[in-house]
Amino acid sequence: MWLPVFKYLLKFAKLGMFAFKGTGQEYQGPYVETNTGKLYAGESPTDTGLELISVDNNDIIFNGKKTIPFESETVLPTPEDYNRGFMFRYFLKNFTTGKIIEVKKVNYTKLIKKKYYKGDVLKWILTKPAKDIFNQGYLYKGAITRNKANTKEVSFNITGLDTYITEYDKFVNIESDVKGFKFEDLPKKEKIRVIKNQRTNLQKPPKVKPRAFLRPEPVDTTPALPISQSNSSSGGGSTGGGGGGLNQSFDEVMNDPDNQSMGNNNLTSNSANNYY
Repeated sequence: MWLPVFKYLLKFAKLGMFAFKGTGQEYQGPYVETNTGKLYAGESPTDTGLELISVDNNDIIFNGKKTIPFESETVLPTPEDYNRGFMFRYFLKNFTTGKIIEVKKVNYTKLIKKKYYKGDVLKWILTKPAKDIFNQGYLYKGAITRNKANTKEVSFNITGLDTYITEYDKFVNIESDVKGFKFEDLPKKEKIRVIKNQRTNLQKPPKVKPRAFLRPEPVDTTPALPISQSNSSSGGGSTGGGGGGLNQSFDEVMNDPDNQSMGNNNLTSNSANNYY
Protein backbone atom coordinates (compact mmCIF):
# COMPACT_ATOMS: atom_id res chain seq x y z
CA MET A 1 0.00 0.00 0.00
CA TRP A 2 1.29 3.41 -0.98
CA LEU A 3 0.03 6.68 0.46
CA PRO A 4 1.31 10.26 0.19
CA VAL A 5 2.87 11.58 3.39
CA PHE A 6 -0.07 13.90 4.11
CA LYS A 7 -2.49 10.97 4.29
CA TYR A 8 -0.96 9.02 7.17
CA LEU A 9 0.75 9.43 10.54
CA LEU A 10 3.49 7.27 12.01
CA LYS A 11 2.96 6.58 15.72
CA PHE A 12 4.06 4.15 18.46
CA ALA A 13 1.65 1.84 20.30
CA LYS A 14 2.11 1.06 23.98
CA LEU A 15 1.06 -2.25 25.46
CA GLY A 16 -2.67 -2.31 26.03
CA MET A 17 -3.58 0.13 23.26
CA PHE A 18 -4.02 -2.15 20.21
CA ALA A 19 -4.38 -5.75 19.10
CA PHE A 20 -4.32 -7.50 15.74
CA LYS A 21 -7.75 -7.62 14.15
CA GLY A 22 -9.02 -11.17 13.82
CA THR A 23 -6.48 -12.84 16.11
CA GLY A 24 -6.81 -10.56 19.16
CA GLN A 25 -3.08 -10.76 19.87
CA GLU A 26 -1.77 -7.68 21.65
CA TYR A 27 0.57 -5.39 19.72
CA GLN A 28 3.34 -3.05 20.85
CA GLY A 29 5.46 -1.08 18.41
CA PRO A 30 5.23 1.39 15.51
CA TYR A 31 1.99 1.70 13.57
CA VAL A 32 0.50 3.72 10.76
CA GLU A 33 -2.76 5.67 11.09
CA THR A 34 -4.28 6.55 7.73
CA ASN A 35 -6.48 9.53 6.89
CA THR A 36 -9.47 7.17 6.86
CA GLY A 37 -8.87 6.07 10.46
CA LYS A 38 -7.39 2.66 9.63
CA LEU A 39 -4.54 1.37 11.80
CA TYR A 40 -1.75 -0.91 10.57
CA ALA A 41 1.31 -2.36 12.27
CA GLY A 42 4.57 -1.20 10.72
CA GLU A 43 6.75 1.85 10.10
CA SER A 44 5.44 3.02 6.75
CA PRO A 45 2.43 2.48 4.43
CA THR A 46 4.62 0.44 2.07
CA ASP A 47 5.66 -1.89 4.86
CA THR A 48 2.46 -2.37 6.83
CA GLY A 49 1.47 -5.54 8.61
CA LEU A 50 -1.91 -6.69 9.80
CA GLU A 51 -4.69 -4.27 10.62
CA LEU A 52 -4.94 -3.18 14.26
CA ILE A 53 -7.99 -2.58 16.42
CA SER A 54 -8.19 -0.21 19.36
CA VAL A 55 -8.35 -1.73 22.82
CA ASP A 56 -8.77 1.37 24.99
CA ASN A 57 -12.36 2.26 24.13
CA ASN A 58 -13.68 -0.63 22.06
CA ASP A 59 -12.20 -4.01 22.87
CA ILE A 60 -11.01 -6.35 25.59
CA ILE A 61 -8.83 -9.31 24.74
CA PHE A 62 -9.94 -12.51 26.46
CA ASN A 63 -8.11 -15.50 25.05
CA GLY A 64 -6.27 -14.16 22.01
CA LYS A 65 -9.23 -14.79 19.71
CA LYS A 66 -12.33 -13.17 21.15
CA THR A 67 -12.81 -9.45 21.69
CA ILE A 68 -15.67 -7.72 23.49
CA PRO A 69 -16.40 -4.03 24.23
CA PHE A 70 -14.65 -2.49 27.23
CA GLU A 71 -17.93 -1.43 28.81
CA SER A 72 -19.62 -1.91 32.17
CA GLU A 73 -21.83 -4.95 32.60
CA THR A 74 -25.25 -5.04 34.20
CA VAL A 75 -24.80 -5.94 37.86
CA LEU A 76 -27.57 -6.65 40.37
CA PRO A 77 -27.53 -8.03 43.92
CA THR A 78 -28.92 -11.48 44.66
CA PRO A 79 -31.41 -12.55 47.35
CA GLU A 80 -28.46 -14.05 49.23
CA ASP A 81 -26.73 -10.66 49.17
CA TYR A 82 -29.75 -9.05 50.79
CA ASN A 83 -29.90 -11.80 53.41
CA ARG A 84 -26.33 -11.09 54.53
CA GLY A 85 -26.68 -7.32 54.14
CA PHE A 86 -23.99 -6.58 51.56
CA MET A 87 -22.64 -7.47 48.13
CA PHE A 88 -19.28 -7.27 46.37
CA ARG A 89 -18.87 -5.02 43.33
CA TYR A 90 -15.96 -5.51 40.92
CA PHE A 91 -14.30 -2.56 39.21
CA LEU A 92 -11.56 -2.35 36.59
CA LYS A 93 -9.53 0.58 35.34
CA ASN A 94 -7.51 0.75 32.15
CA PHE A 95 -4.55 2.80 33.37
CA THR A 96 -3.59 3.53 29.75
CA THR A 97 -6.81 5.45 29.12
CA GLY A 98 -8.11 6.01 32.66
CA LYS A 99 -11.49 4.44 31.87
CA ILE A 100 -13.32 2.71 34.75
CA ILE A 101 -15.91 -0.04 34.32
CA GLU A 102 -17.88 -2.41 36.55
CA VAL A 103 -18.03 -6.09 35.61
CA LYS A 104 -19.24 -9.38 36.99
CA LYS A 105 -16.96 -11.53 39.11
CA VAL A 106 -16.39 -14.15 36.38
CA ASN A 107 -14.97 -11.57 33.96
CA TYR A 108 -13.11 -9.71 36.69
CA THR A 109 -11.02 -12.77 37.50
CA LYS A 110 -9.99 -13.01 33.81
CA LEU A 111 -9.30 -9.35 33.12
CA ILE A 112 -7.42 -8.57 36.33
CA LYS A 113 -4.56 -10.68 34.97
CA LYS A 114 -3.95 -8.22 32.14
CA LYS A 115 -0.93 -5.98 32.63
CA TYR A 116 -2.70 -2.77 31.67
CA TYR A 117 -5.77 -3.28 33.91
CA LYS A 118 -5.99 -2.44 37.57
CA GLY A 119 -8.90 -3.73 39.62
CA ASP A 120 -10.36 -3.90 43.09
CA VAL A 121 -13.36 -5.27 44.95
CA LEU A 122 -15.77 -2.95 46.76
CA LYS A 123 -17.93 -4.11 49.67
CA TRP A 124 -21.36 -2.52 49.14
CA ILE A 125 -23.78 -2.24 52.06
CA LEU A 126 -27.42 -3.15 51.33
CA THR A 127 -28.85 -2.92 54.85
CA LYS A 128 -31.33 -0.16 55.66
CA PRO A 129 -31.50 2.62 56.67
CA ALA A 130 -29.80 4.51 53.87
CA LYS A 131 -29.24 7.67 55.94
CA ASP A 132 -27.67 8.09 59.37
CA ILE A 133 -29.92 7.88 62.43
CA PHE A 134 -29.42 9.40 65.89
CA ASN A 135 -31.05 7.29 68.60
CA GLN A 136 -30.76 8.11 72.31
CA GLY A 137 -27.54 10.01 71.77
CA TYR A 138 -25.94 7.34 69.58
CA LEU A 139 -25.18 7.62 65.88
CA TYR A 140 -26.08 4.68 63.67
CA LYS A 141 -24.30 5.03 60.34
CA GLY A 142 -26.54 4.36 57.38
CA ALA A 143 -25.66 2.61 54.14
CA ILE A 144 -24.73 5.87 52.37
CA THR A 145 -22.08 6.81 54.94
CA ARG A 146 -20.66 3.29 55.06
CA ASN A 147 -20.57 2.93 51.26
CA LYS A 148 -18.82 6.28 50.92
CA ALA A 149 -16.17 5.18 53.41
CA ASN A 150 -15.62 1.86 51.61
CA THR A 151 -15.43 3.59 48.22
CA LYS A 152 -12.90 6.11 49.49
CA GLU A 153 -10.68 3.28 50.72
CA VAL A 154 -10.81 1.47 47.35
CA SER A 155 -10.14 4.79 45.57
CA PHE A 156 -6.57 4.71 46.86
CA ASN A 157 -6.04 1.79 44.47
CA ILE A 158 -8.46 2.81 41.69
CA THR A 159 -8.06 6.55 41.42
CA GLY A 160 -11.28 8.27 40.41
CA LEU A 161 -13.67 5.59 41.65
CA ASP A 162 -15.16 7.99 44.22
CA THR A 163 -16.24 10.29 41.37
CA TYR A 164 -17.30 7.42 39.09
CA ILE A 165 -19.83 6.28 41.72
CA THR A 166 -22.55 8.84 42.33
CA GLU A 167 -25.36 6.87 44.03
CA TYR A 168 -24.24 5.60 47.42
CA ASP A 169 -27.70 4.26 48.28
CA LYS A 170 -27.82 2.09 45.18
CA PHE A 171 -29.87 -1.11 45.71
CA VAL A 172 -30.54 -0.18 49.37
CA ASN A 173 -34.12 1.08 49.33
CA ILE A 174 -35.70 -1.98 47.76
CA GLU A 175 -39.39 -2.51 48.47
CA SER A 176 -41.83 -5.33 47.85
CA ASP A 177 -44.57 -4.76 45.28
CA VAL A 178 -46.73 -7.51 46.78
CA LYS A 179 -49.39 -6.05 49.05
CA GLY A 180 -49.14 -7.24 52.64
CA PHE A 181 -45.62 -8.69 52.29
CA LYS A 182 -42.27 -7.13 53.03
CA PHE A 183 -39.37 -7.83 50.69
CA GLU A 184 -37.70 -9.95 53.38
CA ASP A 185 -40.78 -12.17 53.59
CA LEU A 186 -41.09 -12.91 49.87
CA PRO A 187 -40.06 -16.30 48.45
CA LYS A 188 -36.79 -16.38 46.53
CA LYS A 189 -38.44 -16.42 43.12
CA GLU A 190 -40.40 -13.27 43.94
CA LYS A 191 -37.32 -11.58 45.38
CA ILE A 192 -35.45 -12.16 42.13
CA ARG A 193 -38.34 -10.65 40.18
CA VAL A 194 -38.42 -7.54 42.40
CA ILE A 195 -34.64 -7.17 42.19
CA LYS A 196 -34.70 -7.28 38.40
CA ASN A 197 -37.37 -4.57 38.32
CA GLN A 198 -35.21 -2.02 40.11
CA ARG A 199 -32.70 0.18 38.34
CA THR A 200 -29.42 -1.52 37.49
CA ASN A 201 -25.93 -0.14 38.05
CA LEU A 202 -25.99 1.20 34.47
CA GLN A 203 -29.20 3.20 34.82
CA LYS A 204 -29.14 6.79 35.99
CA PRO A 205 -31.82 8.10 38.38
CA PRO A 206 -34.83 9.69 36.69
CA LYS A 207 -34.81 13.45 36.30
CA VAL A 208 -36.99 15.27 38.80
CA LYS A 209 -39.36 17.80 37.26
CA PRO A 210 -38.93 21.30 38.70
CA ARG A 211 -41.69 22.49 40.97
CA ALA A 212 -44.13 25.05 39.60
CA PHE A 213 -43.43 28.63 40.57
CA LEU A 214 -45.80 29.80 43.29
CA ARG A 215 -46.67 33.46 43.14
CA PRO A 216 -46.31 35.05 46.61
CA GLU A 217 -49.36 36.45 48.34
CA PRO A 218 -49.81 40.23 47.93
CA VAL A 219 -48.56 42.27 50.86
CA ASP A 220 -50.88 44.84 52.45
CA THR A 221 -49.07 48.17 52.09
CA THR A 222 -51.78 50.29 53.74
CA PRO A 223 -50.06 52.44 56.43
CA ALA A 224 -51.16 51.80 59.99
CA LEU A 225 -53.16 54.49 61.77
CA PRO A 226 -51.04 56.60 64.18
CA ILE A 227 -51.66 56.22 67.89
CA SER A 228 -52.88 59.45 69.48
CA GLN A 229 -50.58 61.07 72.01
CA SER A 230 -53.36 61.42 74.51
CA ASN A 231 -53.96 57.68 74.56
CA SER A 232 -50.28 56.81 74.91
CA SER A 233 -49.69 59.30 77.72
CA SER A 234 -52.67 58.09 79.69
CA GLY A 235 -51.40 54.50 79.71
CA GLY A 236 -49.26 55.05 82.82
CA GLY A 237 -52.23 55.77 85.06
CA SER A 238 -54.22 53.46 87.17
CA THR A 239 -54.20 50.72 84.56
CA GLY A 240 -50.50 50.04 85.14
CA GLY A 241 -49.33 50.96 81.61
CA GLY A 242 -46.28 53.08 80.89
CA GLY A 243 -44.48 53.50 84.20
CA GLY A 244 -46.62 51.00 85.99
CA GLY A 245 -48.36 53.61 88.20
CA LEU A 246 -46.86 56.02 90.83
CA ASN A 247 -47.71 56.22 94.53
CA GLN A 248 -46.26 59.75 94.85
CA SER A 249 -47.91 63.04 94.18
CA PHE A 250 -46.52 65.52 91.69
CA ASP A 251 -45.36 67.88 94.47
CA GLU A 252 -43.44 65.07 96.23
CA VAL A 253 -41.56 64.19 93.08
CA MET A 254 -40.69 67.81 92.34
CA ASN A 255 -39.39 68.29 95.90
CA ASP A 256 -37.11 65.26 95.52
CA PRO A 257 -34.68 66.30 92.72
CA ASP A 258 -32.25 63.43 93.43
CA ASN A 259 -35.06 60.88 93.09
CA GLN A 260 -34.24 59.47 96.51
CA SER A 261 -37.78 58.38 97.16
CA MET A 262 -38.23 56.81 93.74
CA GLY A 263 -36.44 53.68 94.85
CA ASN A 264 -39.16 53.06 97.42
CA ASN A 265 -41.58 52.61 94.57
CA ASN A 266 -39.32 50.15 92.66
CA LEU A 267 -38.96 52.48 89.68
CA THR A 268 -35.83 52.81 87.61
CA SER A 269 -34.48 56.09 86.39
CA ASN A 270 -35.68 55.27 82.88
CA SER A 271 -39.20 54.75 84.15
CA ALA A 272 -39.08 58.10 85.88
CA ASN A 273 -37.84 59.79 82.73
CA ASN A 274 -40.57 58.13 80.70
CA TYR A 275 -43.11 59.31 83.21
CA TYR A 276 -41.97 62.90 82.79
